[in-house]
Amino acid sequence: MSSPKGVIGVCGILGGINAGFDEASLQRLRHRGPDQSSLVTQRVPGYGIVTLGQTRLNIVDRHDVHLPITIGDSVILFNGEIYNHPELRTELEALGWTFQSQTDTEVALIAYLEWGEACLNRFNGMFAMVVWDKRRFFCARDRMGKKPLFYRCLGNTFEFASEIKAFADPEFVSQDVFDLFEFCFNEHTLYRDVLALRPGHYLIYDLQRGTCHTRAYWDIEHQVGHRITNEREAVDTFIELLEDAVRIRMRADVPISLFLAGGLDSSLIAKLSGIQEAFTCQFDEFKDSINEERYVRDLANRLGIKVNLVRPTREQFLEDLPAMAYHLEMPTGSFSVFPLYRLARASHRHGYKVILSGEGADELFAGYARNEFLLNDTLLLDDAKRRHYGSMLGRYHGGDLDRFCRMASRSGLVGASLLKMYLAEHWSARKSMLENLCYVETRIFLQPLLQMTDRMCMAHSVEGRCPFLDHRLVEFAFSLDDSLRYRDGIGKWIVRRAAEKLLPRNALVLQRPVKDGLPTPVNHWMQGRQTFDRKHWNALMTAECIKTILGGLGRASEIHTAPAAQLAFPYGSARRAPVAPVGSDAG
Repeated sequence: MSSPKGVIGVCGILGGINAGFDEASLQRLRHRGPDQSSLVTQRVPGYGIVTLGQTRLNIVDRHDVHLPITIGDSVILFNGEIYNHPELRTELEALGWTFQSQTDTEVALIAYLEWGEACLNRFNGMFAMVVWDKRRFFCARDRMGKKPLFYRCLGNTFEFASEIKAFADPEFVSQDVFDLFEFCFNEHTLYRDVLALRPGHYLIYDLQRGTCHTRAYWDIEHQVGHRITNEREAVDTFIELLEDAVRIRMRADVPISLFLAGGLDSSLIAKLSGIQEAFTCQFDEFKDSINEERYVRDLANRLGIKVNLVRPTREQFLEDLPAMAYHLEMPTGSFSVFPLYRLARASHRHGYKVILSGEGADELFAGYARNEFLLNDTLLLDDAKRRHYGSMLGRYHGGDLDRFCRMASRSGLVGASLLKMYLAEHWSARKSMLENLCYVETRIFLQPLLQMTDRMCMAHSVEGRCPFLDHRLVEFAFSLDDSLRYRDGIGKWIVRRAAEKLLPRNALVLQRPVKDGLPTPVNHWMQGRQTFDRKHWNALMTAECIKTILGGLGRASEIHTAPAAQLAFPYGSARRAPVAPVGSDAG
């Protein structure tokens, strides 16, 4: 058994049978892989034309290569990274395979040829992949949904792409789930007939039968083993897993940097990675109330890290809004899209193609401050927590799921009842409040935040990697006794104990009582209010997404900013007020 020479990972993919893709479609994915691209077609007698397209961002093996990757009748299109590809390569070589490149894409294809769908359970990474073998399309997405994959199946046509803008003539449609949650998750999108492949799922389109079906290959609740109760064992295992998650995410043939905030999560990554340069964000409007710079510079000085400080402004927001919407495609209910866009822009301009960040820790380990209202209704609030959540205090009494839905709803009891309809299937009466809360936040409310991180980074051809979302850490988190995640009215107990062991003694971040996420003064700029209210934010972003995606603009660089005066008024003010996402910025 052998494989061809010259195989490489890519960061934007599209294709299908009788699909409406062309070079212009591929160009709209160019930001995901500006280093190389390929678009090929082949006729399948009796069925039509197969199209396979990809763009490439050089992360592993930086030489130009022949695209697409083909072994026998099988062709792979791959977006993302498989971090454990060296170990898989060794295993496959022992089975008789030979390799002609050092890339993870070649490993992914050979792993599929050797193990079929079961290869997905061997991958540690973030990816969207499609294998075409002249009989069917096999499409798969990573466990947590860090990399996107959309598809459309109509009649004798099957199409897939990394982003919706690649599809011909996408048609915007309203979605009740979007109005309710402020974001789309699982298969839902805001574009007619365009579906997202769910995280942890694969899809098979059978050409002869004309059938398309999806199936889950992973879920957290299926992976829970014995309950860990020993504190020392838990902390040591957590540190070991996080160390290895960071180590394998440092595999690249390009420099790697870090989005460093003033909290425990990115601080731990900074310590374990040994990264020498990082990027952080500070709004001047918040310097007297939410000062990230103070904590970041203290830690950076102790670890010898150069910090590049990004200070986004109102003028930059007005300038960037159309481009952000173009890349985002669907609003996520979070103001953090803007600082992330600016952070990715700065890292790109400093020559970085890979960035590490701390997404996922709050969802996995009950880290959001608002959880304290759900997990301890006798909690006496300090001033910092009351500032962000005081208006919600009347919502946390009652049954567990009802309390969670009332906390998340911005449409009163009606909204809470609708939320309950969607979330009931993910909530188990056999589990504790904390287990259910962390599961729903990790499997549902984390999705738009990962979408936002991927889109804002890839807008600048930067790949974001999230060590806390290594599936081994995710499964570990859900094997912990509740007391190891939440104790004495405070979440992330195990993360805090690990930080005390690993971070420099007396570091200010260890003394920080509340972490404020990545808030943005958009309402101050637009409405003249110092609040985090999202009443009009999604309406504005929805209007911008429609204008930029449906307006036929093929490149973000061609998008022109609307006059600033137009942005002083909310778009779609007659729309129902959307819901504040559980994974929102104030957490």
